[in-house]
Amino acid sequence: MMKKISNALFLCGVIVVLTACGQEADPAGNLAQTIDYGAGRSGNDGKVDDKEDGETEAPDQENTKEGEGVFSFVYEGATLIPGELVDHSVLPECSDVAEVPSCAFGGNDKVYNFDAFELTAYLDGDEERVYSVYFMDPNLPTTEGLCLGDTVEDMSSLYGEDYEEEGTAFTYTRGETLLVIITKNDIVVSIEYRLDR
Repeated sequence: MMKKISNALFLCGVIVVLTACGQEADPAGNLAQTIDYGAGRSGNDGKVDDKEDGETEAPDQENTKEGEGVFSFVYEGATLIPGELVDHSVLPECSDVAEVPSCAFGGNDKVYNFDAFELTAYLDGDEERVYSVYFMDPNLPTTEGLCLGDTVEDMSSLYGEDYEEEGTAFTYTRGETLLVIITKNDIVVSIEYRLDR
């Protein structure tokens, strides 16, 4: 049963990648149906939150690692930065790989399904570079701590209000990287790190 759900989510992610090439799509997608809209931060959902009541954390405007001034996603010790090389040696084993026509580059992109997220990589010569990281697990936090099912208020407290808003989509920009957050009824239903291309 879990394998069927995983494969269904993987296919949804591939559809999202393909629809990002310019076709109109429902911004919330099917993922919105699997999120508990009442959860948010009040239930903490098993996430560690060291802040005391009423205390907010200032957004980290600059990433001080190698990708200073860009968005980066850290997962089990692996750092993924849109535009940077994919280091498969530090990533966990993926459950599935698909090739899809590239939206932003020539040839095909590879979409790696890691169950909690999908990594889309594009070819730069013989090397793979990160194009996007799309979240599929409601318990998976961004580097700064935002999860699917959190509120727009949570998003603003973590990232500030320096975003471009288009309908229910909020896009934050750092250098040539984007953090695209889609909401439905003020609840985060989609999170994607992406190269600005």
